[in-house]
Amino acid sequence: MGKLGTAEFHAAAPASLVVDIIDTWAEFRALKPDWQALEARDPQATVFLSWDWLAQAFRDNPGRWRVVIVHGGDRLVCVLPLKYRVHWSNSARAFQSQIEAGGRLLWSEYTGFLCDPALEAQALQLVAARLRALPWSRLSLRYEDTPDRAARFLRAFPQADYSAKLAQYRINKGETDNLICPRVPLPDSFDDYLAALPSRGRRQKLRRAMRQLDSDADLRITRTTPATFDQDIAGLLRLWTAKWAPSKGPDVAARVAGNYRQVLQAALRLGNLHMPVLWRGDRMLGALGHVLDPHRHRLCFVVGGRDDAAADQSIGLMLHGAAIRWAIGAGQRNYDFCHGDEAYKFTYGARPERVNYLSVRRRSGTAPAARLDPIGRPEAMRRLLDFIETGDRDRAARACRQLLET
Repeated sequence: MGKLGTAEFHAAAPASLVVDIIDTWAEFRALKPDWQALEARDPQATVFLSWDWLAQAFRDNPGRWRVVIVHGGDRLVCVLPLKYRVHWSNSARAFQSQIEAGGRLLWSEYTGFLCDPALEAQALQLVAARLRALPWSRLSLRYEDTPDRAARFLRAFPQADYSAKLAQYRINKGETDNLICPRVPLPDSFDDYLAALPSRGRRQKLRRAMRQLDSDADLRITRTTPATFDQDIAGLLRLWTAKWAPSKGPDVAARVAGNYRQVLQAALRLGNLHMPVLWRGDRMLGALGHVLDPHRHRLCFVVGGRDDAAADQSIGLMLHGAAIRWAIGAGQRNYDFCHGDEAYKFTYGARPERVNYLSVRRRSGTAPAARLDPIGRPEAMRRLLDFIETGDRDRAARACRQLLET
């Protein structure tokens, strides 16, 4: 599509809206000014849906993403960034395309839609209609963070042809609801924050930890800069891996640590990284990685690591306390613990807020009959080669026939 302008735009009838798909870097780059104008108009925008953030995901992953866009007149009114993956279905014995939120290419904390509020209902219907015409077996958007858009979008998928619902997502053997995001509303001063903590015991512990941090000459907190990032992230992830590798396994822990590095490095490039590092002398006691979200005025906690062998017993309190104090001073409105309702988060005064997990599955026998989108052909060919090299003749033959037919 051509470049959209930023002229004054009034509420349009549904017939005046047009839906398109972009899937090349050149198209995405050309959309930058209009995308950023939409960010400014959308009160539900987040840094994770910003053009600058997603550019880092899309530039490095050609052929794995698309964006459904809606425009009316000369203004962009809705975008839905998508990530594509190829799945081999054992039941269908064929490749199928599965769609996720585009921001998950960069392990974004929050996903979903950007919308002009005046045209949200019509635009979401158009996005859903365009998706219904594409080949895929499952569409899932995890961590969508608006109060109403998920339900409106799901209503556009007829139940006769689709199983469309808000799904649950629990981790740690069901103990943790990962769709609960504990968020601390921040007042104007750190003293006011401490005074509002619901537990007197917690308030006293946090006060003591902050006094210790401020008075102990051997303790210090540094803030990561581009010059110290490599050293600081290596130390943080070393501490995180030491804690989690025994339960997750070394391979999974290494992969997850790599994801954390990607997210925080993306924030660093945009100037939205806040990483406090606690030291005793030259020994790193712990560190926290945050992404600053200037759209929602919140500081998002992503990952932390601490030295469990250190004699200091208040590492977590000092780090989170210092981060909350910094956020208040920087004018943030929320300290966001992001995903998971672990009990410790609520001791900082967090309130539970739920985000959405949209799950849409095509029922068998519904059109389009094909489930593999052409965008997935290169990945399907690589999977076919794996079948051949491992001697899986049945799957290789079925995959060959499917690719020839499509």
